[in-house]
Amino acid sequence: MNRQCHADDRPREKLSRHGAAALGDNELVALVLGHGTRRVSALALANELLAAHGGLHGLTRCSCDDFVRVAGVGRARAAQIVAAVELGRRTLSHAPSARVRIKDPHEAAA
Repeated sequence: MNRQCHADDRPREKLSRHGAAALGDNELVALVLGHGTRRVSALALANELLAAHGGLHGLTRCSCDDFVRVAGVGRARAAQIVAAVELGRRTLSHAPSARVRIKDPHEAAA
């Protein structure tokens, strides 16, 4: 049976109050999932995904086919997770193109 979180402990509300850095990996994954199933909450499903794949770093090596093996995760949710992981990967691998280069102290002062 679903155990309800206190309103202040729900990931979405916690993110609004304290920012994304205050959330655990499981809470962030739960937000990507959006909602749980009739039997388990999004947070419980996120915990199951993390446990099944060796934590957050394990999720980065998974495909949609890997995710759908967990009960409650279908193709749409698997695609959401893969897309979120890819967005994170791209922020780390692609350098910003509009970076300002300061060559000397005079440019910095300007």
